[in-house]
Amino acid sequence: MRFTEAILNNFYRTLCVLAFYSGIFYPNDSKAQIEQYPFEIAGYNFINYDSNKINFYGNTANFTKFFGKLDTLTSRGEGQINVVSFGGSHIQADIFTGQLRKRFQLLNGGMNAGRGFVFPYRMANTNTPYGYYFRYTGKWESYRNINRNINYDLGMAGIMAYTSDSLSSIILMFEPNSRIKYDFNRVKIYHLCDSLSYSLQIDSLLVDSIIEVPDEDYTEFYLKKYVDTLELFFVKTDSIQTGFQFYGMNLETEDPGIIYHNFGINGASTSSFVKCTHLEQQLKSIKPDMVIFGLGINDAYGKNFNQSLYQENYDTLIKIVKRINPDAAIVFTTNNDSYLYQRNVNGNGEIVRETINKIAIKHDVAVWDMYSIMGGLNSIVSWQNAGLAQRDKVHFTRPGYMLLADLFFDAMMQSFGNFLQWEVVNSEPEIKVELTKK
Repeated sequence: MRFTEAILNNFYRTLCVLAFYSGIFYPNDSKAQIEQYPFEIAGYNFINYDSNKINFYGNTANFTKFFGKLDTLTSRGEGQINVVSFGGSHIQADIFTGQLRKRFQLLNGGMNAGRGFVFPYRMANTNTPYGYYFRYTGKWESYRNINRNINYDLGMAGIMAYTSDSLSSIILMFEPNSRIKYDFNRVKIYHLCDSLSYSLQIDSLLVDSIIEVPDEDYTEFYLKKYVDTLELFFVKTDSIQTGFQFYGMNLETEDPGIIYHNFGINGASTSSFVKCTHLEQQLKSIKPDMVIFGLGINDAYGKNFNQSLYQENYDTLIKIVKRINPDAAIVFTTNNDSYLYQRNVNGNGEIVRETINKIAIKHDVAVWDMYSIMGGLNSIVSWQNAGLAQRDKVHFTRPGYMLLADLFFDAMMQSFGNFLQWEVVNSEPEIKVELTKK
């Protein structure tokens, strides 16, 4: 085998990745380095660190493609990668996903391609992720995919806001002390595009060009400069117009890097997202490279967990993702261990784990087994005693979510390191990687 300069560079990066993520090398003399790459994971005797890996079932070709794209981005600074997480309250709060976003975007010093999807959750009287906030004028009504009676179609985020107020506006702003700056020069505004909708307007001095894509429910504005604040106006310009259905915004740049989108609704189950009739057409606009599904804690909260419906719903969601991007890498996270009503151990966690493994085998997707990594049945008590889980024994504290994110990212980087190791050995353009399989 000829070790060209490129292969030697790959070999060096492989050694670095393997050293960093096998716990061999944690430089303690630089806080900035630890916060970025590599980072140190806290040690607890109740966590099963040996189980912290991505388990691959069946064909791993999509992960080979994903890691190849990640390798090109980290080594050459070329391309963009879109990652999407679906879930319930674990995801809406954006502590877990926010930490993952930071880890991915600081993987090689700086791979920030944009903040991705944002929404004014306060309109729906629910919590907004940290880092940005919205202010708005006019009268709005909102709907989430957990509501029984929904008057309008929902999209990929499982939430929407509607106004019939002809002088409404929304302004997006970022928190001044955010760890990563998320200015942007492209924005997709997701909304119902029809003749009955109010006119969508922003400051004309900012706009370079506008593209409307009705089939995917968005209007895209290309801006003349990078901005970190944007105001939207919804104006009645024709007598037949009746209102505006707002699904959210996607903040993007033209820079190489990673965009991490979180679609989480407090209380959401698999059924909640299956009934989002515009999910597929809106997700096409992102065409995710990796989708992380973390639905199940609400499906299995109670004595009447419908295992067949749970599997059927996931079959539907996987088919949607594969229609949008057949090459997408899909990862399932199992449920965390939990209690029912703070009193009884929830034995459904093991059933969900078994069901997800069956789905993974059926669809050639991967699994991160959070349930086993936590310590299995009743381990949530140990997490609570350590200050990592809340009193309800379902949700985690901020340090708990951040630890879980670091564990997930560490597992992903172990698999990425395996890919780089094989890339060094296999110098052919087409690389077949045997990742760790179950």
